[in-house]
Amino acid sequence: MRMDAASPYEVRRSRLRTGLTLALYSLLPMTAIVIGLQDLSVRFLFFIIGVLFEVIFLATARHRVSSALRRELLFAIDEQGVYLGPDDFGRPAMREKWSNIDAIVHFHGRVWTTSNMPATNRNVGIVQGGRIVASRGMGGWRLNVMRASAAAARLGGGTPVLKAPFYGQISREWFHTIPLPPNWLEEHATPRGARH
Repeated sequence: MRMDAASPYEVRRSRLRTGLTLALYSLLPMTAIVIGLQDLSVRFLFFIIGVLFEVIFLATARHRVSSALRRELLFAIDEQGVYLGPDDFGRPAMREKWSNIDAIVHFHGRVWTTSNMPATNRNVGIVQGGRIVASRGMGGWRLNVMRASAAAARLGGGTPVLKAPFYGQISREWFHTIPLPPNWLEEHATPRGARH
């Protein structure tokens, strides 16, 4: 597929992936509903439990469903800079201008969930002055590093897209920054003055 020289790189919520995820998670409650419907007088409890679990699941998934129906923008590299959409941890959408970006990074990190259990996920972030100043979890989507690098080089004056080290603790709060190892950016990226 040929891309226009000025075309941005965008990731939007997938309707197909969301539909398949919903179908998979609905399998057990729907099975209980069907078992209950076969003979309501004997298996009424199966029916009630299936309905309750399906209603709870659909209520918790309503944001993801509406996001998929709208094809919500999750990540973009365009003429203005980098757009980080909202993620599953409730971090709000934001856009950063190219003048404030030293690099775009993707990395794995561990986030502590509300159940106090660690969850390792993929993330994308923006580097400024040796720190990842903003990041978002890539829940349900993947970064195409080659296309993102091409778009950042074209639209961001050669801004690099790099793989950052693994982080054992990432805050779910949007305002916390993540330090990179000392001199890491200098060793992995072309200096901004040398970009074409």
